[in-house]
Amino acid sequence: MIRHTVPAAGVAVAGVLLLAACGGGSGGSRPSATGSGKATGSASAASPSASATASATGGSGGANPVDGPTFCAFLAKEGPRIKDSGAPAGAKAFFAIDLANWIEQHPDQKPRTAADLDAAALGSCPKYRATVTSAMGAASFTEALG
Repeated sequence: MIRHTVPAAGVAVAGVLLLAACGGGSGGSRPSATGSGKATGSASAASPSASATASATGGSGGANPVDGPTFCAFLAKEGPRIKDSGAPAGAKAFFAIDLANWIEQHPDQKPRTAADLDAAALGSCPKYRATVTSAMGAASFTEALG
């Protein structure tokens, strides 16, 4: 397969596809940005830090919705494919599209943020994670997909 360099617009489109796949259409409830739903008077001021905390700790549900071994099987196949894609921008675009397709094919995998992907891969396959993220010119999925 011949892959061409993807322009910045392609990366933006891929990012939108990834966000739509990760957040939309699940029909389930999402963790509240303010955590436990306490006083809402300062919700807009508290949202950024509460969201960051929820991402880092796995959200209000506690458990990471991404199964490490299942995600690692995807990364094992993905690593060589995106390493050959050329520039980091192209690798990001291809990864975003492939990840969106993988999530569609694995509806039980519901990453809330890129931090969920990092946590699952760090726990199960740090070498595959490093291969994929370095091809995207980043040290983590959070940095690459942020």
